[in-house]
Amino acid sequence: MRHCHSRYLPVLFLFAACADGGDEDRPQSEVKITATHHQFGFRSLRGFGTFPVPATVVNTDRGVLNLFDDSTYTVTRSGGTSAAQRYALENDGALSLFQVGSGTEPSVVFRGAYSLVGTNPDYFFTDRVSTPASQSIGLFFGTRIVNGAVELAGGWHVLSLHAVFGQTLLAPENVGRGARGGVTIAAGNPGEVRGISGTGNQGTSGLVFGGTIQNLLTSGTGNGQCNLTLSYQLAGQTADSRVMQSAATGNLVFGLDDDESDGEAGLLAMVRKFDAPTTPVDSVRVPGTFLVGGHTLFVNPSNSGSDTFVGTITLTAQSGFRLDAVGSGGQDFTYVGTYTLAADGGLTFSVNGTNENWFAAIDRSYNTLVFIDDFVETRANNTPELNFGFAVRQKPE
Repeated sequence: MRHCHSRYLPVLFLFAACADGGDEDRPQSEVKITATHHQFGFRSLRGFGTFPVPATVVNTDRGVLNLFDDSTYTVTRSGGTSAAQRYALENDGALSLFQVGSGTEPSVVFRGAYSLVGTNPDYFFTDRVSTPASQSIGLFFGTRIVNGAVELAGGWHVLSLHAVFGQTLLAPENVGRGARGGVTIAAGNPGEVRGISGTGNQGTSGLVFGGTIQNLLTSGTGNGQCNLTLSYQLAGQTADSRVMQSAATGNLVFGLDDDESDGEAGLLAMVRKFDAPTTPVDSVRVPGTFLVGGHTLFVNPSNSGSDTFVGTITLTAQSGFRLDAVGSGGQDFTYVGTYTLAADGGLTFSVNGTNENWFAAIDRSYNTLVFIDDFVETRANNTPELNFGFAVRQKPE
């Protein structure tokens, strides 16, 4: 059963370093890569304090993650490029990003994974450590930058998680909202603005999606960056339009709603559907073990907050589902159940114990899996939660 959150948890995953600046005890990378990557991050405080939720509980981030074949990395943002730090990428895809501390800031490691299976190098890492200068915890994800144009037309699964700010009605949906569904992106010429339309759910409520997406091109080429606006409309309500920082590949769209000033902020993923019934998903290729990271919102208005986790998801050939993970406070937790697979690559996880259903989607490479728990469950400890997870297939060793 999932653990409860706490605002005061120990700092975890410190790595040894000599106080006098000598050698540091850090593992060397088994796999070394030279590449640039889109990076989107969403972090929030462990405890949100009083209701309404203030926008200050959230921190968003975007940039370019640069990996080098000497086992170092930097991050380039609008303000410049960070100093080089070390990374370690294991043969199965497990990724560690090290950050050396200074002053009162401890040295920390961010755990994640990098896809080493197939040709789609998607990745994630988690910040599960609160430090004096960085109290927030959260999830970062992205993919390798590939130059060219991205064709977006067709059917896509949508999964998103938002924190909600400034609402006065005491309700879980005014702390956090998870959404899922299916949309169609209209056909058009490369670089044109494409319309988005579709339907889905926000928990038990029906939802209509709208909006636009545009692959940004210069002289016919780009790096995957997109302009994305997605609107969410519940029955009887006006559409809530969200502008996302975004990048796309042929299989995935990564989105970050980074405007905390307009009432919400969060993460989004769109996963291209399989072309059922012409070329449906191959159920034999779905099972396996995936390395997963995720972010949790605790949505009781009287005790709201967040957590971030890392672990594994196992899907068996007999339709079994298992999530084993550890949260920011070091607590292990497990969810088990079964899954059903739709012809378009959508999955429904039926979770034992909480009797809830999560939605997931696997991409056409069969190597990236995204899930959303958008159901506000009833619990004896009164800590209902929403979860967004991003996973890449573990490479067999």
